[in-house]
Amino acid sequence: MNYLNMSESAQRRDCRDRELTELYCEIYDNLRQRRVKNLRRVALNIALTTGAPPYHVGYDRACVVVSHLLRDDTGFSLKSTVNQEMWADLTAKVKCLMSSGKMSMSQAVTLVLEQCRASRFFLTEQHAWVIIKRTLSRMNIRRPYGRVA
Repeated sequence: MNYLNMSESAQRRDCRDRELTELYCEIYDNLRQRRVKNLRRVALNIALTTGAPPYHVGYDRACVVVSHLLRDDTGFSLKSTVNQEMWADLTAKVKCLMSSGKMSMSQAVTLVLEQCRASRFFLTEQHAWVIIKRTLSRMNIRRPYGRVA
C-alpha cells in the first residue's frame, strides 16, 4: 500500500483492516485445529472482542467529540451503538488522564491516540466481514470466510 498518497484516516483504516484480518486468520487456524463448530462466526467474535487496535480516528474529530462528551455525555447523539461505545471508551481514558490535573484535554487526546490501544475492535459483525473479505482478496489469500448470518 502506498502510504504517501493516503490521508491519515485512510492509513488508520488500512492498519485496522490488516490487524483485524491477521488476528482473524490466526484465531481461525487455531480453532480449526480444535474442530470448533460455527468456526467462522466464533473466530470473528473472538477477534472483535479480544483485539486491541489503536483508535482509528483523527485528532481533530477526537477533540470535537471528546469535548462534547466531557461536557455533556447525553447531549451528543451518535448513530451507531458501536460508535457510542468507542467514543465512551476513548473519553474515559482521556478523562482519567485529565483527572490528575497535569494534562489538558488536547494533550490527553494526543496521548491516548498515539500510545493507548482500544479495548476491542469497535465494528459490527457485518462490517468486519466486509473488511476481512476485502483485505484477504487484496492479499490474494484464499480462505473460506463465507457468510455469517
